[in-house]
Amino acid sequence: MKKTLSSMIILSSLSMGSMTSYAGAMDTDNFSASIALTSNYLFRGITLSDDHPAVSGSLDWGYNGFYAGIWGSSLEPVDTETMELDYYAGYVGEAGAISYSIDFLYYDYPGAEADLDYIEFGGSLAYSFDGDYAPSVGVSVLYSPDFYAETGDAVAIESSLGFSLPADYGLSFHYGVQELDDEYYDPDSYNYYGVDLSKTFGKFDFTVGYSDTDSDGEAFQGSSTSEVYFTVGAAI
Repeated sequence: MKKTLSSMIILSSLSMGSMTSYAGAMDTDNFSASIALTSNYLFRGITLSDDHPAVSGSLDWGYNGFYAGIWGSSLEPVDTETMELDYYAGYVGEAGAISYSIDFLYYDYPGAEADLDYIEFGGSLAYSFDGDYAPSVGVSVLYSPDFYAETGDAVAIESSLGFSLPADYGLSFHYGVQELDDEYYDPDSYNYYGVDLSKTFGKFDFTVGYSDTDSDGEAFQGSSTSEVYFTVGAAI
């Protein structure tokens, strides 16, 4: 799943104004949808589409800082699943230059005979600086009490650094660690990292990026994790 703290802030800010009634909360302005095509569906440095293209889409709601939504993507099945569906909800807030979120996610794999579904919950913090290129730094922590395919607890910790460049380009870096249960995984952790450059043209968002992991990540995937990818998306 590829929701970020910044996208949650944008989503929740759709209606962080004067509306306080239930009718206001259900106003159509509080809903948004998107569709995207990527050359490779990468999740924490690991390909979930076997290095093939994937199509995804989302439907989101945001009101007074609260958000909820569903995101779906095609993938390369490991069992009999036909796709991935992620359901998520939480709260996003701001205090001066600091933004934060409390997040809950449920990962669903329709059609799978095995029990692949799992949940994650946690939060994130980010700080935006003034000045040239408006740099921002952030960190997120997500915990799963029973990870993918019932393989014990897991923790993902990810840091990020972003810049707003001239001509409305965006540049971002991330570095994370995925901790896994050593009863089920060997290696039981790996580091992942990447960089991407983004640009909006009209209704379309274009991103080109690079993603990789350390040698433990390659052992986890069973192949090279060094990937250049391209994504185009649009609000609908």
